[in-house]
Amino acid sequence: MPATESTPSLSGRPLSSRIGYGLVKAALRVRQSYAEALSRVGLLPNHHAILSTLDELGPCHQKELASRVVVDPGDIVAYLDSLQESGYVVRERDQSDRRRQVVSITDSGVAKLIEGDAALDAVEQEVFESLTDRERETLTVVSAKLTGPTARPSEA
Repeated sequence: MPATESTPSLSGRPLSSRIGYGLVKAALRVRQSYAEALSRVGLLPNHHAILSTLDELGPCHQKELASRVVVDPGDIVAYLDSLQESGYVVRERDQSDRRRQVVSITDSGVAKLIEGDAALDAVEQEVFESLTDRERETLTVVSAKLTGPTARPSEA
């Protein structure tokens, strides 16, 4: 007989009671909504993350950018190629180390980022509408704690 809401699980711990499972389900929902909204403005989620990171940090070495956006250094090249072709970023050789590329956001990139941010603001309003302002603030703090630079795999 299949388990139902009134039938206890054999292990005594239903999947729905696991924090990680809930976070994964929520993350998948948010990721899908983000991807759909960003595609309507011509961006992929990693494009938006790259533009946003460059806007926050300023010009950045390609390898550091990959690390901060959490993209494989080999994969970031394709994303940067696309963004450069669209005129949203420029890559230049580092004058102090010609082997390294410095990536900068352009004025067109900032405009596209603002467009992407507006799309994501609408998504977040819809996805998190059931949360109070205090719950949103708590979720922001907890998310930062779980994903921040001091989080270890055993903590996250």
